[in-house]
Amino acid sequence: MLGSTGLVEPWDDHLSEDVFDRISRAAMPVLTTGRVGLRYARLLFPESEVVLVGKFMERGGIEAAGGEAILCGLPALIMKFINPGILEGTGYGTVEELTMSEQWTAILEKNLTDYRQRMPNVQVVIIDREGRIQGDSQ
Repeated sequence: MLGSTGLVEPWDDHLSEDVFDRISRAAMPVLTTGRVGLRYARLLFPESEVVLVGKFMERGGIEAAGGEAILCGLPALIMKFINPGILEGTGYGTVEELTMSEQWTAILEKNLTDYRQRMPNVQVVIIDREGRIQGDSQ
């Protein structure tokens, strides 16, 4: 997987049974998608077990957490995960482009609300590259 750092990282290699065990033992694990999310998730949730799961939020993360977790990170992967059709009808080709539009705040809030109704035990925290919270489903 090519991350925002420009480095290719084989996410499958680090998602071992040990990682799943760490997630399953944590009271409320914080799952993140990349290095920026990992860095800021540790700052935002210092008492929590923070685990980098990349694109494996469902199979590798939420399932291992027993359906109770926090997703924290940059918008692209998380928003495509909670709503695979997020770009439909927007005229934008990427979530990053969408985040720069006037519609972003309303789209973000609606998607966080919709996901919270479907998955009430999963909190979603979307941050920007400086670690500022853009949206929180709580």
